[in-house]
Amino acid sequence: MLPNALPTPFIHWRMVLFGDTDSASIVYTPRFSHFCMEAAELWFRDCVGFDWYQMNVEEGRGTPVVHMETDFVAPLRGGDRLGVIVRVERLGRSTVTLLFEGIRQNPSDDTHLTTFTARFIFCFTDQSQGGAVPINDTQRELIEAYREACSPE
Repeated sequence: MLPNALPTPFIHWRMVLFGDTDSASIVYTPRFSHFCMEAAELWFRDCVGFDWYQMNVEEGRGTPVVHMETDFVAPLRGGDRLGVIVRVERLGRSTVTLLFEGIRQNPSDDTHLTTFTARFIFCFTDQSQGGAVPINDTQRELIEAYREACSPE
């Protein structure tokens, strides 16, 4: 069961700021990774039940990215309202593969345009054990419940 009956899929909304853009007035390429990491951090907190800061600093555990890829579909500019949708593609022994879809909200109506897609693989680690560790049962159950809740019927 997902915490607090969260809507699925999880969408992190943000405004694209001037500082996110380059001299061509579109989003600077490295910012797309930041948008995905920002959405992932909130997804892990809200859907899987752990806070990255607490997990890293207090517990010595982490979920570093071991692979990422991004495809660009349409430009984003300062002032655009961006939603980053998070979905689970795969759950391994110690990894979870998240798919991200960036959607730009059309200001004149309620439609959305896909602007980018991305795929990140996160590996669960423990400093005391020196590397990858199996995903604990509670977190695995939450991730599986989320993936199932997002699956088309």
